[in-house]
Amino acid sequence: MPTYTANEPKQAAVYYVEPGTYEVEIVKAVEKTSQAGNPTIKLDVAVLLEGGTTGPTMWEHLTFTAKAGWKVDQVLSSIGRAVIPGEDVSVEAEDLIGEKGVCLIGVEAGQTNPEHQFNCVERWLFGDEKAKWLGNRRKPATQQDAYLKALTGGSVAQPQDETDDIPF
Repeated sequence: MPTYTANEPKQAAVYYVEPGTYEVEIVKAVEKTSQAGNPTIKLDVAVLLEGGTTGPTMWEHLTFTAKAGWKVDQVLSSIGRAVIPGEDVSVEAEDLIGEKGVCLIGVEAGQTNPEHQFNCVERWLFGDEKAKWLGNRRKPATQQDAYLKALTGGSVAQPQDETDDIPF
């Protein structure tokens, strides 16, 4: 019979982000076989929050069948890989680790305890939709320059014209 040392009971930590669009990073990828016997890659996808901190991690499953290929296409497109219709593609799980994409994140109730909420990937953004979202998160350089000029009383040091004497 298993034994353990008892402690004070604690509430389970429930950590999730509000539904919305977030940049994510694939932090783990493992090749598996689905219950139906199909090749699958299980992804651990972490939400990247402002300031460089990591938010909650979700699971995402890529099943390599004709019916589920749309999700593989979404993920590969979102992380910046070329997806060419009709082309056979091999995907190595370890090559996905560290890749970043953009997802629409939702919240779902826990299966065993509906009061606990967890994040889920609703869909991966790619193409123009991803570019637009990423573009809205960054300030254009001209606004940044204007801000610097205001802070420095109107003068911003310009980069010096450097000559490169390195002979290679």
